[in-house]
Amino acid sequence: MTTSRAAWCGMTLGALAAVTSLACEGGEKSAADSARSRRLATDSVAGSVTSGGVLRIALINDPIFDPVIAPDLGSVMLNKIIFPGLVRPDEQLRPTPDLAASWTAADDGLSYTFALRPGITWHDGAPFSARDVKFTFDQIIDPTSGSRLRSDFAAVAGTDILDSLTVRIRLKTPFAPFLTLLGYNTGILPEHLLKGAPLTQATDFNRRHPVGTGPFKVEEVVPGASVSLVRNPRYYGAPPHLDRIVFKIVSDVNAQVAQLRAGELDLITVEPATLASVHDVKGVTLLQVPVVQHYYVAFNVARPMFASPVVRRALGMAVDRNAIIKGVMRGYADAPRGTIPVVLRAFFDDSIAPIPYAPDSARALLASVGWTAGTDGTLHNAKGAPFAFSLLVDKGNPTREQTALAVQQDLRKIGINVTLRTMEFSALVRDHVLPGKFDAHVIWWTTPPDPDQYAFYHTGQDNNNVRWSNRTADSLLSLGRVTMDVAKRRAIYRAFQRLEMDDPPVLVLFYPREIQAVSTRLHGLPSLGIRDALRYSERFSIREP
Repeated sequence: MTTSRAAWCGMTLGALAAVTSLACEGGEKSAADSARSRRLATDSVAGSVTSGGVLRIALINDPIFDPVIAPDLGSVMLNKIIFPGLVRPDEQLRPTPDLAASWTAADDGLSYTFALRPGITWHDGAPFSARDVKFTFDQIIDPTSGSRLRSDFAAVAGTDILDSLTVRIRLKTPFAPFLTLLGYNTGILPEHLLKGAPLTQATDFNRRHPVGTGPFKVEEVVPGASVSLVRNPRYYGAPPHLDRIVFKIVSDVNAQVAQLRAGELDLITVEPATLASVHDVKGVTLLQVPVVQHYYVAFNVARPMFASPVVRRALGMAVDRNAIIKGVMRGYADAPRGTIPVVLRAFFDDSIAPIPYAPDSARALLASVGWTAGTDGTLHNAKGAPFAFSLLVDKGNPTREQTALAVQQDLRKIGINVTLRTMEFSALVRDHVLPGKFDAHVIWWTTPPDPDQYAFYHTGQDNNNVRWSNRTADSLLSLGRVTMDVAKRRAIYRAFQRLEMDDPPVLVLFYPREIQAVSTRLHGLPSLGIRDALRYSERFSIREP
């Protein structure tokens, strides 16, 4: 049968029905209203779309050009442009055709057949075909490939080539978030360049000379400085308007703001702490867009001090989230419950009370599992060891740096010694998060526009960096993936959220709203988070008044 767009919307878009209004609630209302007014004014200015021009975007780290193995934000942003997927999300986050012109789903939900667009070529001129789709999904589900997407597509049984432009993806079970995940971070790789060697060893491809099918291709890579993309004349969609897109490596948020003010950048995401610096900059529009994110403190559950759910519950009660939302986030965030954010309205359980700031209750909980205060107020266990750990955070981002400082101060009040360590974001992820060499760190997840969090919090999955394991949660997360009925899925994920209150996998701090600072010369930017907006880079244009 043909996949029903309405049925898909019932599973995922319904969860986002209130997203647009949410993006403008709370925070500094006058700033949000001003941003909307300026954006409307900008869009109404008469002017012609010109072909040409250079767009300059900030990036916080050097990228890895491979959507299958790249784990970090900088890589994801570049890969969204270079490597299109079978589908891409529209402004309502529904899957729409991209490399695939259409698709059908089997009646039993166990396979999807994709008809690929004819005439697509890779950046090097080689023809794109079903072989590339099969190669990519074989790599995604191969446990030896280094894939960061294997957990997302654990339900995939295999891929069949029906002809050069038709491919069938077989599933082990019905898989509710399948199409959503296809449009999330999944780009297609070229078989003719990567077959026969591990993806992780394709260093020249991954670091300097990637080949995709997207509207822009890599022209030059200057490590630590920039990545320059040039228009792809062979692009299968509408011809891109811009000549080039230059990603400048600027890890420090304050430096990004300075370059925006100086006219050296055209698009950045703004942290609330720096909002005042860009609010009234001539030629810059401020936008709020909804994002499916949760910011959190990740405690390494493999460390004995964090193994007990009671300890993690107590730590959650010891942190004043409202103070962080008001002080650090300037109100541009929502108070959390669990890891499923409020923008997924149809699945978010608002009957759960927010976790209170209750330091006395936190001390009592910690005492119940053996952490008692000495004469100096510091907590010690039965062996006399102090409750002390290192909290890692990437430097140059005021939101995360200030949040980490607030967490440190709150935990110090109940007798826990926290040492802050700052480092470059890429080093934090590469050297500490991925290999599990940390006590705790402040970070965030941007998850798909679906409540499925199997890849992040199911035991043993690729993105479960905190090593959390709960058998009941595993059952719920597995069941949520195979359940197609919306009401039943809602009940499953609300049960998961209630479980998180008793056994929190992480200390969720807030659900942020993305603030974009955009040059008024830039048009064609969809109302999406910057990661998904980059899927539409061929529409970007420079318009002079």
